[in-house]
Amino acid sequence: MATPDRRSILIDAYENAAVIVSGISPDQLRNSTPCHGYDVAGLIDHVVEAGHRAAALGRGQAPPSGDASPHVELTEAPDRLRSAAQEAAAAWADDTRLVTTATMPWGEQYTGAALIDMYLLELAAHAWDLARATGQLDRLASTLAAPALSGAHTFIKQEFRDMVGPGAPFGAEVPPPPGANDWERCVAFTGRDPRARVTLSS
Repeated sequence: MATPDRRSILIDAYENAAVIVSGISPDQLRNSTPCHGYDVAGLIDHVVEAGHRAAALGRGQAPPSGDASPHVELTEAPDRLRSAAQEAAAAWADDTRLVTTATMPWGEQYTGAALIDMYLLELAAHAWDLARATGQLDRLASTLAAPALSGAHTFIKQEFRDMVGPGAPFGAEVPPPPGANDWERCVAFTGRDPRARVTLSS
């Protein structure tokens, strides 16, 4: 079976996240998000940190354990994501990185191609979370959801669901609603209800 190469799609996911973050207003930072335990401000911090972790993995640097994310000001976050995208593009440019393995903090080993899928899903799902929480679903890139879902089917094992707490980092799969689009199918697989009501700031 050929090793999937979704490096360019990963870089597109950084840009998609940057576009969504750039559309967030300061009065939306305390909105809750579909991602368990995160408001908009906290999830922005997490997404920027995830972007840097993906780049570091491309350089062969294992990420630290834990999930602490330094605070990023809203005005700086889009540029930080785009800078991390440039780092990631350079770090993953060597084709041999796709088949090189790395051990993650929870003990699982993954090839570079699998790590790219992992962080593509991470960036795409959290971009959806932020878009859902701030009324920007129409700004999501239509080309990202299907490849993110494809990677998710490989990466998300049953034992990863509810492993930290209910819904974290992945809850039980939610049946996609009738007529679901690619984004809704993708996030439903991660345990999010794609059409659950959310409260938006006015």
